Amino acid sequence: MGDKLAHWLYETLENMSKRPDIILYNSKVRQDIQTLEPAGNTQKRQKEYVLKKFSLCILILIAGVFLSVIMWIKSINSTEIVDNLVKRNSYGEGSSLVELVASQNDKSYDISLVVEEKSFTDEEITILLKEFEKKLEKIVLGENKGFDRIECDLALTASIEGYPFSVMWITDENYIDSSGKLIQDTLDKPQETMLYATVEYYDESGDRISIEKSWKCTVYSKVLRPDASQIIHKGVIAAENSDRTNEYVVLPSQIGDMQIRWSYPKSHMALLFMFGTPLIILLIYFSMDRDLHQKVVEREQQMLMDYPEIVSSLALLLGAGMNVQNSWLKIVNDYRTKREETGKKRYAYEEMLFTVYEMENGVLQVNAYERFGRRCRISCYTRLSTMISQNLRKGSTNLAQLLTEEAKEAFENRKHMARKLGEKAGTKLLLPMMMILGVMMVIIMVPAFRSVL
Repeated sequence: MGDKLAHWLYETLENMSKRPDIILYNSKVRQDIQTLEPAGNTQKRQKEYVLKKFSLCILILIAGVFLSVIMWIKSINSTEIVDNLVKRNSYGEGSSLVELVASQNDKSYDISLVVEEKSFTDEEITILLKEFEKKLEKIVLGENKGFDRIECDLALTASIEGYPFSVMWITDENYIDSSGKLIQDTLDKPQETMLYATVEYYDESGDRISIEKSWKCTVYSKVLRPDASQIIHKGVIAAENSDRTNEYVVLPSQIGDMQIRWSYPKSHMALLFMFGTPLIILLIYFSMDRDLHQKVVEREQQMLMDYPEIVSSLALLLGAGMNVQNSWLKIVNDYRTKREETGKKRYAYEEMLFTVYEMENGVLQVNAYERFGRRCRISCYTRLSTMISQNLRKGSTNLAQLLTEEAKEAFENRKHMARKLGEKAGTKLLLPMMMILGVMMVIIMVPAFRSVL
């Protein structure tokens, strides 16, 4: 399916009045393909390369759209208004702007509605106030059993969700601060103090009402107790260890006096796929061109590394009395034997082999060597082809000496290039080394800080 769509897209773009040549016939891509594979039809190979990119991007697009649709369908239910009920904000949370869609037959209308916060009648406030006072005492005590024995921090909340009341607290700053925390961890003996609260609310007519409340507290030395998260975590571990022969872990619905409801974290994969798919397609599309060009760069580096050996071999064979063509053929035959044994290809020797094929097909030696230099696209190989072609044209006898000098210079250049590659590799290792150093510092410093605290 991806291949058919890729061909259809390619033909559609090609038949446009203004063809996007930068996509279909990118000159840099064509040059890289021709450099890597000089033989054969470059235009055909470029088309196959573009079709391959199109096919991969289309498959990713289809997968992204498919997953986004599934996630969207699953989220449709959450947009439906059940029984035409729109929830108000609780008292004190303020009004909210709700965007609605009203549907009538085949038409729909976008409606904006300002929903005011929930209000209470005086009768409701009276009932709620009694509930609020009971809940307030329970919340304020926190982990303490009663005001006659305060040994844990109090939870001096300013409000309780769902109730139209606000609370202001006054404490004895010698023992309890304004947030409810016990100031002194240890006491020689229990201390009596007072806790005052002012409960404020607005009645049905909008008048502000205040109610004063107070509690006599006995403060003891502070007791350190685990928080709710630690208690729940401990309970879960106990449940997991209770029966490991069972296929499932039964999570507790109640731990101590806490009722627990369990769920997995919410997933936002639909949005991730929706917005991430186009980005991935763009990255893959252009990264393929970058990878192709990187192969050209690697080819150039490999050919530069092989150049000194090729030149020195030619100089050695010419010095032994062989002519240029036989020396060239000898190097190529040795490479062919080595390639059959190892299965590894070397770009420079492949170009030399291609030159042999050209000469076997009737191309003149001079032209074949000159075309070899142009295909290599590297100055040193162009210089080599020029020396050989000039030797064949003029019949000079000092080619072996020129190649020997060229080989010496090439070996020196290879040393410099190897040194640069080593420095480049060292630079690449700098970031991982810094990251490892940071991890080591964290490993060393965290226990040290904990021991100090």
